[in-house]
Amino acid sequence: MNLLDLISGRMFKAARSKGGEYHGPCPVCGGNDRFHVWPEQGEQGSFWCRGCDIAGDAIQYLRVVEGLSFRQACEKLGKDADATRAAQSRSERPAGFQPATVVSPADLWQGKATAFADYCHTKLMATPEQLAWLAGRGITPDVAAHYRLGWNPSDVWRERSAWGLPEEIKPETGKPKKLWLPKGLVIPVIEQHRAVQLRIRRPEGEPRYFVVPGSSRQPLISRPDASAYVVVESGLDAILLDASAGDLVGVIAMHNDSAKPPASLFEILTTALHISVAMDSDKITRNKATGKLESAGAKASRWWIHQFPQAERTPIIGGKDPGEAYQAGVNLRDWVLAGLPPKYQVLQGVGQLMSYGNQPAPVPVPPPTTSTESTPSTKSTPIITAPDGRTFRVVEDRQEWQAEVAAGRLVFSALELARLQAALVTPSPQLAALVLDIKEVFHGAYIKAGRVGSSLAQFEPPDETETPLITDIPFLPLLKEVA
Repeated sequence: MNLLDLISGRMFKAARSKGGEYHGPCPVCGGNDRFHVWPEQGEQGSFWCRGCDIAGDAIQYLRVVEGLSFRQACEKLGKDADATRAAQSRSERPAGFQPATVVSPADLWQGKATAFADYCHTKLMATPEQLAWLAGRGITPDVAAHYRLGWNPSDVWRERSAWGLPEEIKPETGKPKKLWLPKGLVIPVIEQHRAVQLRIRRPEGEPRYFVVPGSSRQPLISRPDASAYVVVESGLDAILLDASAGDLVGVIAMHNDSAKPPASLFEILTTALHISVAMDSDKITRNKATGKLESAGAKASRWWIHQFPQAERTPIIGGKDPGEAYQAGVNLRDWVLAGLPPKYQVLQGVGQLMSYGNQPAPVPVPPPTTSTESTPSTKSTPIITAPDGRTFRVVEDRQEWQAEVAAGRLVFSALELARLQAALVTPSPQLAALVLDIKEVFHGAYIKAGRVGSSLAQFEPPDETETPLITDIPFLPLLKEVA
């Protein structure tokens, strides 16, 4: 389908060269003859209005004029949404940048680093002063334990060879250097239960952050399976944001504003639906060479915005970084939501319906039944199509649910729908549409509870062993009646 087919009857041909050019009234601003269409440009045509300056391809036309989501527009045009998104990201990516491949440290280094991290973690959990300092930054002992944060109580030196590091000679003495492990808060990056990076935040002196030689350059990533990400500089800020809004987004710590994502992270970000770039909001200074006012955080954010079309800068408020903002009383969860596109923000209107994490919440397996008539199987209604074209399945088996999620399809368990029915009090087609949006955006989310404003206390789910029948759930036909 071509863009011209979507608006046929309202355009006249104004030029014949390069596949033709058509003019007509703008469907947005109404300006006569200001809306231009080039049906042969791109894959399915392009448009531009001289009046209101809207422009784009056939997908953008359907989103702007007909109010469709990206996925709905792709389906109307007969395109695969995920493949189209990935192709757009690749085509819009500036040329010249080649992400580097991060090499993990040798096994010997990982073994030594893991043992050191474990020792320091034990020390941290037994040091109330350091736990209190972390709590003042919004990092509870449970969060510290999850990230294996540690405390090194004093400077120590080790033989570099014991960690598998090459020998280095001090030029002033001609003697071999030793490996310095300074006193401070230890922030490891853990992969497959082993430390591949050690950063130590020193309580005083420079450098404030010390990277133990031999460490991988891998950024800290809270969730490699998220749909949206917030990019920050500090590992502690990333941990704080994960504790505040980790169910909404993945968080990435690049460790400094000039760092670029390695190949593994670059591929993840390429397919992300949204990236909030939140480099430190440093003080604005005047460039002595150009005379222009500059902010290091804003300058660093430009690279991300130019590299990823779905990236936007989301400046920190209340301080230069999330840690300072938290201490100033800023609600970081609200700040994260404010930086997300409107589709993500439907969570505020629907309530806290979803449970997120690296693994989906378990789907209860129904007890064996002797009558297939009293308990309909999912095979009787395998696929349900909403009027907007989206399809989803309702299953009663954990393995089926996980298989549908792995295949990238929308899926509800019967118990999820029962919880929705109880939690939403007075369901409406609008809320049903929002639920489908949430399921689509936060792929793999599982509904475990519901809360809508102050109108309903925490919903107590039914007995997990008594999975309700699909035909007994009034919310199911409501999903099928979405306008």
